[in-house]
Amino acid sequence: MNTVDMLDHSFAVVTPTYLPDLPLCELLAESIDRKAPNVAHYLIVDRRDRAAFSHLQRGNRRLIESEEILGNWIWRMPGRKGYWLSLKAPPVRGWILQQILKIGIIDAVRERTLVFCDSDTALIRPFSRHTLLVDGKIGLLDVDFINEAMRRWTATARLLLGLPARDDGYRTHVGNMICWNRETVKAMQQRIEASTGLNWQVALARTLSFSEYMIYGVFVREVLGYDQVDHAPSTVPLVKPSWGLKLTTESAIDAFFGDFDPQTVAVMIHSKDGIDASRYRHHLERLWDGVIESNDSHLKGSASRRSL
Repeated sequence: MNTVDMLDHSFAVVTPTYLPDLPLCELLAESIDRKAPNVAHYLIVDRRDRAAFSHLQRGNRRLIESEEILGNWIWRMPGRKGYWLSLKAPPVRGWILQQILKIGIIDAVRERTLVFCDSDTALIRPFSRHTLLVDGKIGLLDVDFINEAMRRWTATARLLLGLPARDDGYRTHVGNMICWNRETVKAMQQRIEASTGLNWQVALARTLSFSEYMIYGVFVREVLGYDQVDHAPSTVPLVKPSWGLKLTTESAIDAFFGDFDPQTVAVMIHSKDGIDASRYRHHLERLWDGVIESNDSHLKGSASRRSL
């Protein structure tokens, strides 16, 4: 029986990506093939980049064109400036478009739970639906880290969702390997349309700055409530990120890869850090080969403790 026959259709990994991140995306794809071979993986790419990524479409991995998700109300501006044009909104930056694509992907795939994973992430441990659970529900990152961006994005989320403005109740839902459920995304789309009077894609395209993760998190917490959805608040560090670290030397990279939380299943070396993957690939290969598998015994014992 091949891996397609054994595919877990309950959830999938989704990666919006683009041509400059192809080498990193190849590494992510390899890590999923090694550590989560029975998990579907969708790569969202612009039509013009499809050929460059075509070799990654194999097994449980499928390419989905951005244009397939968006429809014909918006089109990519020629060149590499990253803007999209529409008669219904001002020019839309690629960063905004990527967030719209994440929310719209539910109409292009069959799985109920989607795990969003950027190209500069790589799995280091086995990964399954069980990894996502907090007290039997899908964990939703919900932490008390707050800065000005999170305050601003919370205010924008409340506005889009038709909630009253207030200067309290701030939480953060932005991170790596964020998990959403299909029915909750659909309800969020409908809520945005009801509160703005616009198609949800157009409403977001007209919004100059927002966070898709914050909109979803605020929707779960302040509109639906955790008791009404298949989500539980989570602080589980699924990913060890390079945020705020200076991995400029080999010793710094060695130190980064030398210590992991028992619940961590992936690493993220930010693409903007400018660190060539060849400098840390040997660390990934060591982890793929099971050097840290002895730590997985802690994972089983900690699964029931995955809550705030």
